Amino acid sequence: MIFKQEPTVPAKTLCSNCMREFQAGGIFGDPNSPFGVCPECEEIFEHQQGQDLKKYVDNLMLPTLVVNSDLRVIAFNGSFLKAFCEWSPKPIGLLTGELLGCLNALLAERCGGSTACLDCAIHRSALETLNTGKLQKNIRAQLTRLEGGRKVRRELLVSTDKLGDLVKITVDSFYTVLEPFSDDI
Repeated sequence: MIFKQEPTVPAKTLCSNCMREFQAGGIFGDPNSPFGVCPECEEIFEHQQGQDLKKYVDNLMLPTLVVNSDLRVIAFNGSFLKAFCEWSPKPIGLLTGELLGCLNALLAERCGGSTACLDCAIHRSALETLNTGKLQKNIRAQLTRLEGGRKVRRELLVSTDKLGDLVKITVDSFYTVLEPFSDDI
């Protein structure tokens, strides 16, 4: 039996910033990921910031991610990936809590939709910066997640800064509480 190979159609990707469909292959154009950043949004960022988004984020030393107005991740650097992610392919398009591995992001309401999210310092400071343009510096945050099949808590200091229509979230410092702890943190 002979099988006819169908011609491959280039993958379509959804822009994490403007939510338009585009041909995969932008700066984060991972063909295995349904999200990325379209060339138009890349160009807008470059015009606003004077350099392209990928280069800007990669040059930052601290773990950093950039989110859009829906708090969907559109960029992150290697430091962030090393400190917080076990994802492959790259997780462009996830909500912030999903990328951080927050247990509340696994609920049906997802990141930003549960009552616990009202108390989330990361969520609140990113929205505050988005709405007011004000820099938030060294904000204390807690994050409960699973690591190695074990529930742990991460204590973080985060800063947020506005980049045009986007928000940069920087993790200034963090540590993991490994011992058992109460569920009512």
